[in-house]
Amino acid sequence: SRYCWRLICLNRLCVRSFHSLFIMADLVEPGPIVREMEDWLSSGDFDSAWRECYDRACRGQGRSDRNISQDILFQTAIDIHGSLPDGPDGGKLPSLIPEPDAEFIRGAMEQIGAEDMREAGLRDLEHFEAALVIVYIQLAHCADLLANQMPEVSAAAAAGHLVPSSHG
Repeated sequence: SRYCWRLICLNRLCVRSFHSLFIMADLVEPGPIVREMEDWLSSGDFDSAWRECYDRACRGQGRSDRNISQDILFQTAIDIHGSLPDGPDGGKLPSLIPEPDAEFIRGAMEQIGAEDMREAGLRDLEHFEAALVIVYIQLAHCADLLANQMPEVSAAAAAGHLVPSSHG
């Protein structure tokens, strides 16, 4: 199930605190944007997209796929936004989900109790992928919250009248 898949991803980042368990319990009833995001995150399209974005972010640098820097995570997470599915089968994720910025990504990791990435980075590609999933699930939760609390703004974004951006 989708819920079990999320728990596995969160477990990969060694979630141990009570606060993190509370956050996971809150994920039992995801909204429509979260469900759409989960479908994409569990697809081969996401797997291809994050690997391509990761390869681009690593260009020109030596790489071992171990102790991956937070800067590589930031660049990859931002670049993945351009791969969000759009259209009749993919919904309107690009218009509903803003591009993440470094502050949001750091906050997403802190919220689940992940280790500080500034010194050692992310342990390996498994942890790296889990971090990307967490960032995009949290973005989708924010979009669902917006849809519930400010439906007019959410509808305007879905119609393309608002262009989400982390750049201003």
